[in-house]
Amino acid sequence: MVPRENTAGNVAVVCECGAGERAGRVFERTRIPKRYEHCDFESFVTDLADGAKYTPEAARSLQQAKLLAQAFVRDYPGASEAGLLFMGPSGVGKTHLAVAALKELVRRGHGGLFCDYRELLKDIQASYNAESQTTEMAILDPVRSAEILVLDDLGASKPSAWVLDIIGLILNGRYNERRVTILTTNYFDDVSGAEATRLPSGQRVAVREDTLADRIGARIRSRLYEMCRTVELFAPDFRREVRTAGRGRM
Repeated sequence: MVPRENTAGNVAVVCECGAGERAGRVFERTRIPKRYEHCDFESFVTDLADGAKYTPEAARSLQQAKLLAQAFVRDYPGASEAGLLFMGPSGVGKTHLAVAALKELVRRGHGGLFCDYRELLKDIQASYNAESQTTEMAILDPVRSAEILVLDDLGASKPSAWVLDIIGLILNGRYNERRVTILTTNYFDDVSGAEATRLPSGQRVAVREDTLADRIGARIRSRLYEMCRTVELFAPDFRREVRTAGRGRM
């Protein structure tokens, strides 16, 4: 930080280079992966270009999800401690919206943390090694105590008793402390009917056979109804659509 005088000559202010460095350190502490550093609301795509378009139903689904995420950020912190649970097939932008919300809240001075569900479980398992330099609680404490947590790809690991215990420990702890959680998952609540596997237009989307409750346990799924507003996204895989259109970029 380099102090300098303002135009009145008697007040020290922080130079822009110092402010930029501090902002960089703040975002580094959120642990947002480099792949998602570009994600913000402005860059969230709700339709394609170059002649390739989503169906009107898919476009509306993405637009609604974006509006709900923006409203969540606008109203935070509100009277409710409810977070967001983004449900949808792979490639529809769930992580993009979760990161966009987290980044905007961090810019406003709130604390936040990004965690990949599978990587978190792997880190905890590695801590059990006798040669490990960390402990289970050292890994879990920041996750449980973060003001705003983005937990990406919920349910991606097979639901062993140990996995269910860990996710229960995290989410129950955050629930009890009234901490806000934003989650993404490829799993839905009901995949038994045609509505769960098709867009309103009749176009099929890839939906996993298990329900979210199958992957995280019925008790934790029930808890999430109170902890989060569920936002479902139904659209084709954006990455596949981009390649099909020949755009050659994410």
